[in-house]
Amino acid sequence: MARYGARTRLSLVSTITMRFDTDIQVKLKDAYAARHEPEAIRLLARMYWAFLIVGLSLTVVTVISYGIWEFFRMPVVDAGISGMRPQAAFTRAQLQELLEKFDARAAKFEERMTAPVSARDPS
Repeated sequence: MARYGARTRLSLVSTITMRFDTDIQVKLKDAYAARHEPEAIRLLARMYWAFLIVGLSLTVVTVISYGIWEFFRMPVVDAGISGMRPQAAFTRAQLQELLEKFDARAAKFEERMTAPVSARDPS
C-alpha cells in the first residue's frame, strides 16, 4: 500500500509540473499570436523583464563568484622563477651616466620649449 501511495504522489507531482509547463507554453504562444492586444503585450513584457532580470542576476553572481575564486586562488610558484637572484644594484659609474642622460634630456626639452615652432602658413 505504501508503494502505491508513493507512486501516486510522484505521479501527481509530475502531472502538476507538466501542466505548469504546458500552461506557460500555451499562454506565451497565445500571447505572441495576439501581440497586438494590450493583455498579450503585458504578459510578453512581464516575461521579457523577468528574462532580463534573471539574466542580469546570473551575470552578477557569475562575476562575483569568479572574482572571489581569483582572489582566493593560491599563487603558483614556478621553480625557474624562484631560483633567480635579484639584479645587482647600479655602480657609481652607471648611476652617474644615467643622471647625465637625464640632464641632457631635460636640457633638450627646455631648448625645444623656448625655440619657435615652425609651421606653414595655412592661407
